[in-house]
Amino acid sequence: MHDLRTIVGRIDHFAAETPDKVAIEFGDRTITYAQLARSSAGLATVLRAKGLGAAQRVCLLASNAPEYLIFYHAVLRCGSALFPINADLSSSEIAYILGHADPVLAVCDASHSLPLADAQARAARPVPSLVLEDLFREAGRVDGGAAPAPLQEPREDDLALVIYTSGTTSLPKGVPATHRIELLSADAFASQWQVTADDRFVCALPLSFLFGLHTATMVAFAQGATVLLFEKFNPVRVLEGIASRRGTVMLGVPTMYAMMLEHVSETGKRYDLGSVRLAVSSGAPLAGPTRDAIERRLGMRVQDYYALSECRPIFSFHAGRLGDAPDGSVGMPVAGVEYRIVDEAGADVPCGEIGSLIVRSPTLMSGYFRDPERTAGALIDGWLLTGDLGRRDEEGAIYISGRTRDQVISGGQKISAVEVESVLLQHPAVAQAAAVGVPDEKYGELLKAAIVLRAAMQLDEDELRRHCKERLAAYKVPRLISFLDALPVSPAGKVLKRELIER
Repeated sequence: MHDLRTIVGRIDHFAAETPDKVAIEFGDRTITYAQLARSSAGLATVLRAKGLGAAQRVCLLASNAPEYLIFYHAVLRCGSALFPINADLSSSEIAYILGHADPVLAVCDASHSLPLADAQARAARPVPSLVLEDLFREAGRVDGGAAPAPLQEPREDDLALVIYTSGTTSLPKGVPATHRIELLSADAFASQWQVTADDRFVCALPLSFLFGLHTATMVAFAQGATVLLFEKFNPVRVLEGIASRRGTVMLGVPTMYAMMLEHVSETGKRYDLGSVRLAVSSGAPLAGPTRDAIERRLGMRVQDYYALSECRPIFSFHAGRLGDAPDGSVGMPVAGVEYRIVDEAGADVPCGEIGSLIVRSPTLMSGYFRDPERTAGALIDGWLLTGDLGRRDEEGAIYISGRTRDQVISGGQKISAVEVESVLLQHPAVAQAAAVGVPDEKYGELLKAAIVLRAAMQLDEDELRRHCKERLAAYKVPRLISFLDALPVSPAGKVLKRELIER
């Protein structure tokens, strides 16, 4: 019997019950559940021979590939925990994570040997390092027979993963998750979205982020489903991949959906996306005009849901009741989740009013990894201060209004950046938009709009302000407007608003 409460046990269960079921498709490669279990077990044997033991920490710097996921499971088979590092970070940022995580081993793929070496030179203490391809060559092929048992049988409360947040406004924070939290979360998503072994999850998200490594992969693996893995996001390749490989669940951030929409709008190409039964977006609210255009052009009705690295999932729609999900809502609370929407004094706000969102749940982290100061600022009496603004309607549906730092306060008036962005995107010439507050001595902040125009379209500031004045209160009309070729985004697809202040 396999322990279904651990990630290793769940994979081995499907390796025994459905050994020939495809777990991962990557280009023209396919890896079955039996192969995933055997390969990770063989690699774990190599890692143990190199000294990796129980309750140790391993960093991984690599691009999306099946080897990434196999290595993750191999680390777990050793009783250790994986600390993924975003492959797009600078050497100094990588050095910070290496120093903070203090791993016994750092592994990279061949294409990231130089960045890892540069980071090692900057780190306070060099970490023993290995190349992923070398490890796989050493492990060789493991053919035939059942997967070997884990070398160090993990327990459900053992640390499995620490994901470093993208750090769009500060140094990255390490968010820990045990086997229990990973699987509680995966099963909660699966219940809400009615995931079965027949599903085919589209993962073009970086595996170094929780959205990729957990929501787009572990949710599938926990139910014996298939992951259609892409090396990186490219709108054309993803659209072609969904059509040819019949993806059923599409996961992405708003930027990804906007780029797919832009490609289809500019080229007029059509893709058969009829296999997609569920398209979900997270990371930031998806603007209403963009959602409507995606449905018209791509035939997918994208639904927002809400989760944080620190606590997931929190709010979601139910796949069996898609028609009941109000536009712009992130759904209802997931079973076991408690939430409050409070004012600055910590009192609950009335229904319909915007306030700060706080939550608690069985999947809530115990605290940031090796960071007691920021843990104390985020967890108060068992409640997580999410840093997000939200409201609820009379039916109980939840709406996220943006980050607390996305709330611009100009001349004492509070302005939701999300509301302004939604109006900006309603202009036919606007492809992308972001609203930020720029420091000002007189008003405290001035509202600034950063705009990316559609190809071959023209628009001046006066026309855009007239458009806003027809739809917004006067104090919500941007005082400053900047036209850009592209919005700066993090590798996770989130707009880096701090960079827009100076542009």
